[in-house]
Amino acid sequence: MAVTWEHRCVLWALASAGFTAYVINAYFINDATWLCRVAAGFLAILGTLSSVTAFHISTLRCSESHSLKTLLLQYILFQVATLTTPFSLYKLKKLWKEPRKAQEKFLLKLISRDADTEYGRRYLTGIQSLQDFRDKHPLTKYDHYQDYFQRLADGEKNVCVAAKVDRFGISSGTTGKGKLIPMVYDDSGLGLVVALQAVGSSPIQKIVGLYCKPAQKLTKSGLPITPAVFVPENSSSAEFMLSMLQNSPFSAFQISTDFEATYVHLLFALNDKNICMFYAPFASQVYRAFSMLEDEQDMFLEDLSTGRINPRLNIDAEIRRSLDAALKANPARADELRAEFARGFVGILGRIWPHLNCFVTVDISGYEQKLKAKYTKGTRLYTFAYGCTEGLLCFNLWMDGRPPQYVLSPSTTLTEFIPEDLSEEANPKTLFLDEIEVGKRYEIVITTVSGFYRYRMGDVVEVVGFHDNCPVIQVKYRTGELLNLRSEKTDKLVVNNAIQESLTSWQGATLVDWTCAESPLMYEDAEHVDFDMLYLLFIELESVDGFRLSEEQKSLFDQSLRKQHEFYDHYRQVGTICEARVMIVRPGSFKKLQDFIIATSTASYNQFKMPKKLRTKATLDLMMKCVVDV
Repeated sequence: MAVTWEHRCVLWALASAGFTAYVINAYFINDATWLCRVAAGFLAILGTLSSVTAFHISTLRCSESHSLKTLLLQYILFQVATLTTPFSLYKLKKLWKEPRKAQEKFLLKLISRDADTEYGRRYLTGIQSLQDFRDKHPLTKYDHYQDYFQRLADGEKNVCVAAKVDRFGISSGTTGKGKLIPMVYDDSGLGLVVALQAVGSSPIQKIVGLYCKPAQKLTKSGLPITPAVFVPENSSSAEFMLSMLQNSPFSAFQISTDFEATYVHLLFALNDKNICMFYAPFASQVYRAFSMLEDEQDMFLEDLSTGRINPRLNIDAEIRRSLDAALKANPARADELRAEFARGFVGILGRIWPHLNCFVTVDISGYEQKLKAKYTKGTRLYTFAYGCTEGLLCFNLWMDGRPPQYVLSPSTTLTEFIPEDLSEEANPKTLFLDEIEVGKRYEIVITTVSGFYRYRMGDVVEVVGFHDNCPVIQVKYRTGELLNLRSEKTDKLVVNNAIQESLTSWQGATLVDWTCAESPLMYEDAEHVDFDMLYLLFIELESVDGFRLSEEQKSLFDQSLRKQHEFYDHYRQVGTICEARVMIVRPGSFKKLQDFIIATSTASYNQFKMPKKLRTKATLDLMMKCVVDV
């Protein structure tokens, strides 16, 4: 029988209790000097604490990959966090009850910070309230900051952000050059409080996180330029935290190829039955990971049985040696997994990790339904927060199965709202969070610690309620992802609903992914060419030999769009928009699109979001070449 941390901690507790009893008997019951009794009292207290701690740990579910050091540190960290949570929750509730007051306090703190910078002297002078801010500071987009942020990155002082900038973030940039964004550390700790409250787990269970090392560049001043999610290569603090919380060794976070990185993180995760949470930035990565597990199950089981990383994987020799040293052969666990794999992969996530509380990810491409139907069936999905490289806006407090919704964080981001019908205007009126209405949609405007003031980030949200007095929102779409040939503004949710409705009549078809484009993009570099105005829909289906869609089946997509969207139907009736064209692409086309975008832009595998609207001729040409059924 394998010796577990439960057994070790019981022995540790018994030994501590025995030592404490001996000290009390030797120096308190028997005669001893006062100095010996003081020392003995101190040792008895330590022994009692040690015994109680060890007994408590022995009752908890524990990841067996812990060392004694990481076990104790994670235990202490979570105990401290748990003890401080009531106070933090009290502060949060106070913020939510008086959100406008918290917003104004946050704004004035930012203005005070940046007042003496070049940007502050030009744009922030004389602003003493939220109303002043709305009246005097213009609404902005990224080009407003581009020169300021570039000069800051080049090492110029006193430009715009009067706070310590340790690195620069880079937005996903899936259409070309990404946005350079100063990364300023927020020490509020609110995220940890929300996560502990929502997820809940044993304080000594580890988590699984999928991560692929992005290509790193440096600014002229020597600061790293990285995605928002980034693990520094030579950081002892990052190595310490990851070894305590994550199941993969630190060297696994230095792998820069997507397949190998995903494989290694999964392999180390499979070795631990007591994982409490599975994390990936996007649901598409979770789906790819479990597709890999299903396809390469024999390789996973072989490596787990032998305790070495498969030689077929393209991994740097030094990283491989470190991984092999960390991976322990576990043939018993391999046999256990083999039996689960033989039962099929429906609900596999919860079967191989029976003590998993949830998987944490963001679904922006419709992968949640596919995951729930197969790999993650029976396991809760939790989207922890809503944010972007520019800033973290709000938190999800609910794990009861409802669609992700978020309560704003009024002390860390100032949020304004543009009514949806005014979002086309260059300088529309904005509303503060106490001026908006449930059921209405708004474009988000944010002010953040990273130096953005009244920044139009492009997301449209719907207010679905209030938590205390603070708005609760659901994300609906990005303004740049609207299909808009004749001012009809068809968002991606409508397109996705039409695809899902069509799939019910496409017998034998299982969706892999989709994207769309507007027909004018096909003729972007042509002059004096007449063409029809229509939507182009590219769909990849799971490979089924001989499967084809009839023209009647394809037309179901257009029919569904017309039922859902009044303006689209109007333009179809008058003939100014033609019937949408549905095109099936060959298997692997969306992986090819992903690789192309990452190779030609600043996007990385960790932050890659499959675009639901193609906006460059190059990406459209690539997908047209992949079409197998027009």
